[in-house]
Amino acid sequence: MRSLLSKIARPARTLIAGGVIAALSGCGMIYKTTGDVLVSFGQAELAPHLLAYEDVRMGCVMGEAQTPLLMAFGEVGSHPEKLGVMTYTTSAVCAEQLAVEADLRYMRALEAGQVSEAQDARIEYKRWSAVASKRLLKSYDLMNEVYGPLEPNECPKLNRELDQIVWMIGNIAGVQALVADGAAEGSVGVPRDIVAQVERNAKCLDNEKWWGAPQGLRAAVWTILPQLAPEGAQPWQTLEQSAQMGFESGVRLGSAFYAISAYGKGDNERLRTAIRDFAANDENISEEFAMIDAIAEVLVLGLSDRLWTENTGKRTPFNGLGTFWDDTSSEPQTNIDDLL
Repeated sequence: MRSLLSKIARPARTLIAGGVIAALSGCGMIYKTTGDVLVSFGQAELAPHLLAYEDVRMGCVMGEAQTPLLMAFGEVGSHPEKLGVMTYTTSAVCAEQLAVEADLRYMRALEAGQVSEAQDARIEYKRWSAVASKRLLKSYDLMNEVYGPLEPNECPKLNRELDQIVWMIGNIAGVQALVADGAAEGSVGVPRDIVAQVERNAKCLDNEKWWGAPQGLRAAVWTILPQLAPEGAQPWQTLEQSAQMGFESGVRLGSAFYAISAYGKGDNERLRTAIRDFAANDENISEEFAMIDAIAEVLVLGLSDRLWTENTGKRTPFNGLGTFWDDTSSEPQTNIDDLL
């Protein structure tokens, strides 16, 4: 009897196992289809909407919340990498802002002689810088995964505007990753040759079309590594031209590169000029790329806040970007909000 039952049970077990495998395969197909639809929607609708959105905080929080879900669909055969370049970069903005807040706290504590508070703030600054660096490096790596491997001085096919945007954002993220890693004492291990690669990669973009940003990015690299500059190059003149092109086209990314480069070189005169010029050109911002301009403003405001805090103990006054504590022509009036 037991032998008979086992003969009957074996085919049944095989049938059940086959059904389970078929069901799992069906689930895999459903997941991939869902992922493909999500990626297609993201590239066609979400990316343009995000680029046109000017709320940086909402954009970076969206990146933090949605990136794990988005990238999980890569496990079932979808290709979210291009979107990942953008969302990892926007999520890094959140970490960078928290790093700036910690840096400002460090400055205030140091000025007040609060040693433990200053030490704690510095630790926090390095932690958030490491988080930002990891996210930015992931963005850069995803970009290379999509468009590489490439031969030296070879450009990828960037026929679609989305590809050009992804290429630009990914390369900017690469340089930022290295800078953030420096602030985190090199704990992330971002490759040092990334800067030279980005300098070459920026040549693949139309400088006129992209607001002067590609040449501005290259010039910013030249200020870090002069040996990468072509013979006769004038980095600061190129940065000024990049900033002006950005003002005219409504995306002030080149101006942010100018300010960041001046800050990195400790050139406060150029830094203050860059901040003033950035603030003075806040009209006619591109609606299509409002997010990129808004991120540029966050970066410049962070530099302004550092200058203000170092010299006054408080950050840039509300709506005061482009002004400085020692301005004699536009001395801010004290009001109850300031006293409180």
